[in-house]
Amino acid sequence: MNHRYTPEGLTCWIQELVAADNIHGFYICKPWLKLRALVLKEQHHECQDCKAKGLYTPATTVHHEKTVRKFPWLALTKSNLTALCDECHYARHHKTESKWNDEKW
Repeated sequence: MNHRYTPEGLTCWIQELVAADNIHGFYICKPWLKLRALVLKEQHHECQDCKAKGLYTPATTVHHEKTVRKFPWLALTKSNLTALCDECHYARHHKTESKWNDEKW
């Protein structure tokens, strides 16, 4: 087994990718692609955010709840992953808060 795929080696490797601004390298590695496929299968290729709203939308993305950049040691931890559709994945990364605050008035 390549030392890069041990937990310690993986964490160091991801930190190197982040420092080099090349996180894409992680997203094309075999362990990630295998785990991504497994998560999609186990979550029935359903967007979990849509499912929570009673909707069915095919999942196209596997989202890291705790980001790879900040938590590289969780990059391949299944409990940190959620199947999402593109729209929900975008919403998770681009949360906007309302600028209106009634308490100010």
